Parts: sequence; structure tokens; C-alpha cells
Amino acid sequence: MSFFIRSFRILSLFLWTLLMIAVSLPDRFRGWKGRLHTSVLVSLWARGAARITGIKIKTYGKKPAGRAGLVVSNHLGYTDIVVHASIFPLRFTPSTDVAKIPVVGAVTATSNPIFVDRKSSQSAKKAARDFAKTMRRGMFLIVYPEGTSSDGKNGILPFKSTPFDAAAGGKMPIFPVLTRYPGSPDRPSVPWYGDMTFFSHFWGLLGAGSIAAEVLFLDPIEPGDMSRKELAVHTHKIMSAEWKKWNRGKRIY
Repeated sequence: MSFFIRSFRILSLFLWTLLMIAVSLPDRFRGWKGRLHTSVLVSLWARGAARITGIKIKTYGKKPAGRAGLVVSNHLGYTDIVVHASIFPLRFTPSTDVAKIPVVGAVTATSNPIFVDRKSSQSAKKAARDFAKTMRRGMFLIVYPEGTSSDGKNGILPFKSTPFDAAAGGKMPIFPVLTRYPGSPDRPSVPWYGDMTFFSHFWGLLGAGSIAAEVLFLDPIEPGDMSRKELAVHTHKIMSAEWKKWNRGKRIY
């Protein structure tokens, strides 16, 4: 795709993001009501961003009912944020590394996320408390317990248990979802992982024309009396098995 089209998409995305930031600013002074409204605005922003960047989303399975719970997904890169927020209002839990990315970090901060420093146990514990508060207030919270992104070719990476602390002990239901980007060898890689640089990868995606994204909703998981570690292992086992079926074409919806 031409330099002109790429530049047009960047400008459109910038202006759309700027508009949504301006609209959401009052929410920063409205406490939990503001956070809830911001999650709705983030969903609106994501749908617009998907349209601008050519991301076409298709879902399978039954979408989570209600407005609260822990959404758990595999992680393939920053496009997951647009895809998942397009589907339903939610609050994000990005790592502090995301906050350091120029422009992206600043934009992410306006969505009232819960930044998590995965290298600090104290930060992780505080984040877990914020997770629980968010869901008790009637909001979806999304976590990517792999702790990093991958291309998904070797399955789903082991889950870290800390994100499950807020749901352990039967406190909140877990809504597992699987995400993938079917493509062809002649298209740029959608997953962003490893030592890929953000801007060069993003520039490549802008020239992709359209990007196919698929999300599969799995059955909800009731935590019961499982500990966070047991819950992490249990959820990973279910999602890994379904991931293999889905990518081998053996998944019946």
C-alpha cells in the first residue's frame, strides 16, 4: 500500500484518538463512574481504530453475559487491544513496559488502565487488589497471563498465576477467549513479539490493506475453591486444548 494511504491512516488514527481523549478527560475526575464510562469510550475508540486500520473482526461462540468478570486471552501483540476492546467495554492491565512506548504509553494511560510491573511482587499484589475492585464495580477486566506476546505457533505459553488472584476462591467468573490472526505468507506478520520494533511493525501493518482477526469465546470457568495457581493451570489447560483444536480445524462451534 502506498505511502499516502499509510500516512492517511496514521493521521486519521491520531485525530480519532485525540478526539476520544478529549471526550474522556472529564471521566478522570468522576471516580468509578468515570472509569466505567471510560471503558465504554475505549470500546467506541477501538471500533473506530479497527475500521481505520482495516482490522476485520469475526467472533465464534457465546459472548460473555453480564458486565463483570475476568477475561483471559492469549497474547499476540498490541492489535489484541483493539480487537478485544471492540468486542466489549473493559479495563486493560498493561505492563509498565507499555507505558514506556512513545505515544502508545500516553494514549494507553488515558484509558484508566491498571499498569502492572511484573518484576515487582509488591506491584503485582497491589494490581491484584485493583483487579478485584474493578470487577466488583461491575466491569470486565482483561488479562494476558502469558506475560508476553508470541506468534502462537507453538501454542499458548505458560500462565503466570498473579492475574488470577482476583478471581480465585469463587470471587468472579473467568471468561477465557482465544485470539488469532489468520493470514497468508505474502502478508505482513500481525503478531508483534520478540525483538520486533514497534514503529517498523506498525508501519508494515498499515500497508496490509485489511487484517483478519478471529476471537473464540470458550465456556466460562467457575473458580470454586481453587487457588490462583490451580486456577492458572486449569485455565491454561482448557485454553491450550481448545487452541490446538481450533488451529487444526477440529473445533465445532
